[in-house]
Amino acid sequence: MKKTAFAHSAILMIVAVLVVTIMTGCKTQSKTLNWGTDPTYAPFEYADANNKPTGFDVELMEAIAAKLGRTSNLTSGAFDGLLLALEDKKFDAVCAAMSITPDREKEVSFSIPYYRADMGIMYNPAKNNITKPEDLVGKTVGVQTGTTGEIDAKLISGVKVNSYPDIQLATLDLENGKVDAVVNDYPVCTAYASTHTALKVIDTISIAGQDLTLFYGIAVRKDDTQLKSDIDAALRKVVADGTYATLYRKYFFADPPYLPK
Repeated sequence: MKKTAFAHSAILMIVAVLVVTIMTGCKTQSKTLNWGTDPTYAPFEYADANNKPTGFDVELMEAIAAKLGRTSNLTSGAFDGLLLALEDKKFDAVCAAMSITPDREKEVSFSIPYYRADMGIMYNPAKNNITKPEDLVGKTVGVQTGTTGEIDAKLISGVKVNSYPDIQLATLDLENGKVDAVVNDYPVCTAYASTHTALKVIDTISIAGQDLTLFYGIAVRKDDTQLKSDIDAALRKVVADGTYATLYRKYFFADPPYLPK
């Protein structure tokens, strides 16, 4: 009897362990991949005419989730608060045209780079003649808080920098003559200028001798190594099957000069 009771208890214990393991596995493999983003940054993420999130990043998120057999769910937030919200587990990952920088890498892990961009300077040629970063000296420049554009503009001595919670407010002040220029990622500047013909954009890869080439990455929590690996693998699949190039042509009207590797 004792032997039988022991065997019965052992079986129950094994079953309990298996149940816990299965439940834990289900929890980490949720059918929904929750993303954090800032939908004020066309053409990467923005609201369409029906107030539905769309853009290059939005469709890329959906494609990545599909490769992982999961659905994509977006949570909106201010750009400069996205990484803190990620750490607080408000979502699983951040995809928001976020440049990979040493400071950010101290807080989170990034996927393989999925986009390369230069810095842009947007201005109104009827009011200012700007051909290079040094022409911003003595002028007021609009930037978005927490972005590399803000960091880069502050590299130029003699420039007054006005920081805004989103780039749309900065560009609005540019149109209204409250700032002389906007420093921001080049593709975002060109997307805005394409529908505001009074504005012009110059492409710059260097300010004050510093290389400004940017690479965007998808941020995950440092301890979420499996998700980073999964996202990297999904990105490579999205490139391999041509989805990445299709999305790039849709939003940037050209073949991609850079592909995630």
